[in-house]
Amino acid sequence: MSRPVKPGPARPVAQRDRDRNANACAELRRRAHSCTGALTDLIAVSREKLSVGGVRLERMDELAARGVGQLRAALDTLLAADLSRLGGAEVLEVLEAVEAQRRRLAAVDQVLLAEVEQRGLAGEHGCPSGERLLRQVLRVGCGEGAARINAARLLGPRRELSGAVLAPQFAATAAAQAGGQISPAHAAVITAAITALPGPVRAERDGEIEQFLLTQALLFDPPTLAKLARRLGDTLDPDGGEPVEAYRARTRGLALYPRADGSARLHGELDAACAEALRTVWDATTRPAAAIDGVADARTAAQRRHDGLLDALLLTLRAGELPQTNGVSTTIILTLTEAQLRAHTAGQPAGLVTTGHGSQFSVSQALRLATDARLIPVVFGTAKQVSAYGTSHRIFTEGQRLAMIARDQGCSFPGCDTPPLWCQAHHLTDHALTGHTSIDDGTLLCGYHHREHHRLGWRARMTNGTPHWIPPAWIDPHQKPRRNHHPTPALS
Repeated sequence: MSRPVKPGPARPVAQRDRDRNANACAELRRRAHSCTGALTDLIAVSREKLSVGGVRLERMDELAARGVGQLRAALDTLLAADLSRLGGAEVLEVLEAVEAQRRRLAAVDQVLLAEVEQRGLAGEHGCPSGERLLRQVLRVGCGEGAARINAARLLGPRRELSGAVLAPQFAATAAAQAGGQISPAHAAVITAAITALPGPVRAERDGEIEQFLLTQALLFDPPTLAKLARRLGDTLDPDGGEPVEAYRARTRGLALYPRADGSARLHGELDAACAEALRTVWDATTRPAAAIDGVADARTAAQRRHDGLLDALLLTLRAGELPQTNGVSTTIILTLTEAQLRAHTAGQPAGLVTTGHGSQFSVSQALRLATDARLIPVVFGTAKQVSAYGTSHRIFTEGQRLAMIARDQGCSFPGCDTPPLWCQAHHLTDHALTGHTSIDDGTLLCGYHHREHHRLGWRARMTNGTPHWIPPAWIDPHQKPRRNHHPTPALS
């Protein structure tokens, strides 16, 4: 009788887990490697397409399609991977491998956008710029589109009129990004730092500077790299090889990035004169509003600067000193319907009005601005005919403003000390209800109280020819009218 074979000892559970993790990690490495191959093919195909000038177009189309297909398949397998089988070290290893490929995608994007620019595809598709084309085709914002186009101009391949291929302006940086060694943010820091240097310094040492910054980019994140780049610029140009004033004049500029709701993001560089003028304006317009019964101005400093700039712009429009636009004094034009005007007069929701630049905001805000700015409302009837339009009768005349200045001495809101120059004229009773403009129904308000008094719950009335303000019940249960008192010089 044969003796039963005794089974060998089972592998410990920990060993089985390690083996399973190792197998899973190897599989993810294989998938990441397939993603690398797909990206390499795409970059090579795009660059070969530039070098041959489109002679082998059929093969290029086939290779590009295959590369995109391989990339899609590689990403699908990565998305379907079960990461729960990996240990912490393996997860980080895969994360680093995928990050390297994600960085390389920016190089593919730059090659493609360089081709878009060189072919003039924006014009072919009826777009005034490459940024607008990306917005239309890829549905990206103007800011992102502009950044990507700029990166392609600096890091993408170039081509002479003869068709000969030129290296990118920043060839070493482009190569490092195509290899996945640095991120698009690193590349942006390097190109911006070198571009900002004075011309003589760039001409003499741009290659050396680029290599140094690339070495640092392998060690530091983009914000730290930016600090090093600024320090390097100060070291290379301690005496200002290019006069600071000339540099600021060369790099000055403002850009406004509109949003769908009519608001916008402002970005730019101001020279010293413009910055000083803006600071001076803000000195007069950004002080916190006076506290009312212990309730302080809730606006942040940034919000006060925004409101101060708005007040200054409206003051400029009121002054009427701006150049004409196509034969018309510079004017904000608003369009609304008769139905909106009736709804507003009845105290009902009235919807939005449209400006000459296509922005939209509420009827109440529009009519409040139209009280004392160069802003004309145009009312359309049901058949789209112009049924009414604003006239100078809605805007307080110079004589009326002078009379209110003499009477109110500045903003009439209780506790506010804003001087008359920075005030707007306000109808105590909605002009849409009365149809007339007079000092008996008008008062001076600073921009903040002109915009916010209704939201804060205050309302005004004229008592004995002087504007008084009625506080909300939560501030004063008796709602006793209040009058502002500005200090006046003693009369001799």
